[in-house]
Amino acid sequence: MNSHYLCPLCQAPLMVHQDSQGLHCANKHHFDKGPQGYWVFSQPKKPHIDSRQLMRAKHFLLESGIFAPVVEAMQRQLGELLPSDATLSHLDVDSGEGYYLRALAGVFNALGQAYEQTGVAEAENALFVAAKAQPEANLIQSQLKTLPFADASFDLVSLFDKPLKGKEPLRVLKPGGTFIWLSPGPRHLWQIREFIYPNLSEKGGEPQQPKGVTLMASERIAYPLALSGEQALTLLEMTPFAWRANDKIKRQIAQQEFAALEIDLYLTLARKDV
Repeated sequence: MNSHYLCPLCQAPLMVHQDSQGLHCANKHHFDKGPQGYWVFSQPKKPHIDSRQLMRAKHFLLESGIFAPVVEAMQRQLGELLPSDATLSHLDVDSGEGYYLRALAGVFNALGQAYEQTGVAEAENALFVAAKAQPEANLIQSQLKTLPFADASFDLVSLFDKPLKGKEPLRVLKPGGTFIWLSPGPRHLWQIREFIYPNLSEKGGEPQQPKGVTLMASERIAYPLALSGEQALTLLEMTPFAWRANDKIKRQIAQQEFAALEIDLYLTLARKDV
């Protein structure tokens, strides 16, 4: 049986072996799901791997509901766009430990939407956590520069709090499919960033729309969070600018209490042009 996967070794289409449910291509490359619950298509040379302690802290912080307003906005926006009469194929790019994959599963269930989910990430320890929390999802370890999927494979592709780089997320989206993108607004985590950037100034507005899509909805989601310094550090580690915080800055952040840390995000939904 054919699948939408591409062989990471030769880029030939992968087929599903009916008895074993393993994957194989015409060039006799075989792949089986590992006992840890995810597929290993390729192991990046230098993936970012969090410590077990940080992974646990991220998991508990995310599951505490700090991004509940984001999930509520996704349900409100997607409820007007999804085809409830068909099974939706969803890919979460750079899915990490799977929080947003699980959050969208909850959204789909609330909307009565049949779905099949795939998450792709580089770090094996993050995928291990995701597989334990959501064994029904298809989880794949792979480099992200080239996604191991055929063109136009998914009805919905999501990218959460990560920069949109390259054409891969839109390449694997079907024409007419939905792209959902969560990106930081100008004041996102302002009180943390003030420790890192001495001359911080507010810049930018709505995220730039990628080519080849038509904007369907854009919503700014802004609200305050009360967090301890240690929780703020954990949130910092989820951002692209975490590497700029040296040990001294991290100690300063850890000693603070953030009564009203600003969350400022843009939720953008677009439809791929046909």
